[in-house]
Amino acid sequence: VLFFLQKDPDYLKLWLDNFVSSYEQFLDVDFEKLPTRVDDVPPGISLLPDNILQVLRLQLLQCVQKMSDGLEEQQQALSLLLVKFFIILCRNLANVEEIGMCSYINHVITMTTLYIQQLKSKTKEKEVADQTPIEEFVRHALAFCESLYDPYRNWRQRIAGRFLSTVEKSRQKYKPASLTVEFVPFFYQCFQESEHLKESLKCCLLHLFGAIVAGGQRNALQAVSPATMEVLMRVLADCDNWDDRNPEEVSRKAELTLKCLTEVVHILLTSSSDQRQVETSTILENYFKLLNSDHSALPNPRRCRQWESRFIALQIQMLNTITAMLDCTDRPVLQAIFLNSNCFEHLIRLLQNCKVFQGHLDRLAVSTIQALTAVMHKSPAAKEVFKERIGYAHIYEVLKSLGQPSRELLEELMNMAVEGDHMAVGILGISNVQPLLLLIQWLPELESHDLQIFISNWLRRICCINRQSRATCVNANMVIRIIETLNSHSVLHCTCAENLVALLGSLGSQSVGSEELLQLIRLLRTEEPKRAHPYVVPVMRAILAMARKQGMASALQYFNLYHSMAGIAVPSIHKWPGSAFSFNAWLCLDQDQVDPSTTSKSGKRKQLY
Repeated sequence: VLFFLQKDPDYLKLWLDNFVSSYEQFLDVDFEKLPTRVDDVPPGISLLPDNILQVLRLQLLQCVQKMSDGLEEQQQALSLLLVKFFIILCRNLANVEEIGMCSYINHVITMTTLYIQQLKSKTKEKEVADQTPIEEFVRHALAFCESLYDPYRNWRQRIAGRFLSTVEKSRQKYKPASLTVEFVPFFYQCFQESEHLKESLKCCLLHLFGAIVAGGQRNALQAVSPATMEVLMRVLADCDNWDDRNPEEVSRKAELTLKCLTEVVHILLTSSSDQRQVETSTILENYFKLLNSDHSALPNPRRCRQWESRFIALQIQMLNTITAMLDCTDRPVLQAIFLNSNCFEHLIRLLQNCKVFQGHLDRLAVSTIQALTAVMHKSPAAKEVFKERIGYAHIYEVLKSLGQPSRELLEELMNMAVEGDHMAVGILGISNVQPLLLLIQWLPELESHDLQIFISNWLRRICCINRQSRATCVNANMVIRIIETLNSHSVLHCTCAENLVALLGSLGSQSVGSEELLQLIRLLRTEEPKRAHPYVVPVMRAILAMARKQGMASALQYFNLYHSMAGIAVPSIHKWPGSAFSFNAWLCLDQDQVDPSTTSKSGKRKQLY
């Protein structure tokens, strides 16, 4: 058999044809589809004819050498058959390492580079000639690379929405082949002057990059270089200029680029500084620079209404990607990197700059709030940084300048307050009280009475859910903020005002100061002495609720040990007065809010010493 394979090209092609036909189900070259489960596996290399790999290497080398003169149709068909053969072999994962160590991949990359150069050139010959065989070879060549560098199809599972845990990845028996040094120059060159390259082929190249990063850390750190990051940013920047291209393909290209960047950020987080060629902070710096691109510098033909909608759509995708980036195991580390990258300033500037656009402003504002929430999620330090650098008064003014808010935007502020789904009242407590104060301040500005009622009703429920929530609101001076809002009673719906007064009574039963009580009484003054203020009855009920003690008597002053790191520190022994001292206190053990993220883990409890 080997003799005929070496001496008779037709026999070799026939043998390859039969082999590929027998295992055609393994040629899943569509990156968008999850690999089909097949019970059978292709044969191991040891079961193939002796020295067959050497014979095929020589055949592939001959094809490469003849590329400059142009391959004949028969040689094109043979080169495609060879690539299909290698893909099938690699679907037996035990073959991946040996195939990767051979020179096949370099020969295939050389041919693919030349073919892509042809596909990028716009000539009359290209318009007349059928480019299908060349495109088919390129797609199969990229799938061959994926088979070597992501044998378990981690990337395909990721884009399909299935995330593999670290434990699942550690159970993957076979490792990907070592990445060829040819890949980074190849990837960079493919996107140079690529205006006429099909968007679908660009998507395949992005899929391959994502597969390499998801396939294994060693290859990922080799692929993530200044050159490849420059390509991803350039591709992303090009996504707002569609020209006559398919809008769906351009949008998909942007989505894939952002998924690649997310994967890159996650892989860099798990590496040490001496392993990285690029720092996460550098990527974020370029990312925010693109997010806040100065559209006014563009030529007038591009600054049309259609371009604006595309640019905003891209900005929304980029904002949503920030949330995806922060969904990782090393979240606190990444949050610190985001803070050092001045992310809050960039996001607020985005809201300020977007006022020049005509449409989609509300959706952009919603995505910006989501990104801010993600950066501050479960991080007291990040919340403090936001208060100091930006301040909620400033973000309120910026949001108000965008016009009347939608229900979605207001709900996103609610989500920011509970750091989860605002509808989960009773499950989630208050994690960030500042958005609640902002919502109370915004109520008189809302023209929709339905929105006023909806927000005030939700505020009443979330703020009064337990002692901890009431204490949080009282400490944030919410009582004064409510009274200030009630002063605008002429624009408040009566149901909204009643909800606010009831909330006031509940918070006052927790703690109320003389100044707050004085402001509340002053609220009832009217210009006509004989005419009662519409709030008289609900305010009197609220004051009675403050005075009335329900349930067990409780201390008016206490230590709040709600936070997981909270405790009471005592002086060191040598500072004790005398030989010892005692400390006596009653304990009030409120029921903790359930954190959905920790329900599956072992429970936590406070310890008393």
